[in-house]
Amino acid sequence: MEIGMTAYTYEDACDMTVTRAEAEAEIGRHDVEGGFSAFLAEVGDRPEYEGKEVLDWLGY
Repeated sequence: MEIGMTAYTYEDACDMTVTRAEAEAEIGRHDVEGGFSAFLAEVGDRPEYEGKEVLDWLGY
């Protein structure tokens, strides 16, 4: 996962809390059917997410 220009290990990224905008940007970097709208439908629309939620949803 990258936040800004900083890349994190999988373990570090799982432990992070990311903003909605950061989650949207990370999902946008992947070619995922339905994109961020599908993520919101499955995980919910919140101001923050655990990094693991985003990575799990992306299939990591």
